[in-house]
Amino acid sequence: MNRAPALSALIAAHHGRVPPRTGSLIVSVFGALVLPAGEALRLSELQDWLYALEIEPGLVRTALSRLVNDGTLLRERDGKAALYRLSARALADFEAAGDLIFGRRLPQPNGDLDGLVIEDTGRRATLRSELGAMGFVPLAANLMVRPAWQDRVAPEIGGCLALSLHANADLAMRAREIWPLEPLASGYRAVIAHADAVRAGTFTPEEARLARLMLVHEFRRIVLRDPFLPEMLLPKDWPGGRARAAFDVALQHLRG
Repeated sequence: MNRAPALSALIAAHHGRVPPRTGSLIVSVFGALVLPAGEALRLSELQDWLYALEIEPGLVRTALSRLVNDGTLLRERDGKAALYRLSARALADFEAAGDLIFGRRLPQPNGDLDGLVIEDTGRRATLRSELGAMGFVPLAANLMVRPAWQDRVAPEIGGCLALSLHANADLAMRAREIWPLEPLASGYRAVIAHADAVRAGTFTPEEARLARLMLVHEFRRIVLRDPFLPEMLLPKDWPGGRARAAFDVALQHLRG
C-alpha cells in the first residue's frame, strides 16, 4: 500500500509493540477524532479506519467488546448497525486526558511531594493499590509519595498519615529508581522523531486524518504516564517539553 512515509512509520511503531494494543488505539480514536464532535461511531467506520492501519476487523470487534464490558464504551443500535459512544463515566476521564494531551490544562509541580505513611499495616496491600491508582509510588515499605501540583488537593486516606515533603538532591539521585523516567524519556524522544517526520511530510486528507490519530496515540500513551515531577527531580536533558512542542507543531501541520 502506498502511503506517506511518516504515516507508515507511525503504524510500524504501533505494530512493533508486543502485543499491539488495539483497545488502546480505539480509545485514541474516540479521543482524537470523535470526542470533539460528540459523535457515535458505527462499527463499520471503526473497522475501515483501523483496517487502514493494518488491524483486522476481528481484532476490532474483540477490543470493542472488552471496552463495552469495562464500561468505557456504550453499544447502541441503529437498525442493524452497531454504534459505539463514550459512556458518561469515560467522558469525564477523556476530557481530563484531553486537557493533558492537547495542553489545555497542564500540571504545575510546586517543588513538594505529597507523602502518605501507611499506618494500618493490615490493609497495606489494599492501600498501596488504591494509592497507586492516584499516582503514588512507594518510597519505602509503608511510605507512598507523588509530586504535589498547584490546585491538586492532597488526599486524606483513612489508615494513612499525610506528610508534605520537599524535593531535594538526595531524592533527585533516586528519582530514576522511583519513577520510570528512562522509558518515558525514550517514549518522548520517539514522539519527537515521529512529529518531526510528520511536519516534513505531505499527506492526502485521509492520510492526514490517520496520521493525526496515530500521532495523538503515540503522545497519549506517554504523556498520560508522566508523573510531572518538579524540575529538580528530572534529568537535565528531560525531553518532555520538546516533545510537546514538536507534537503541537505537527498537529498544526496536519490541519493544513
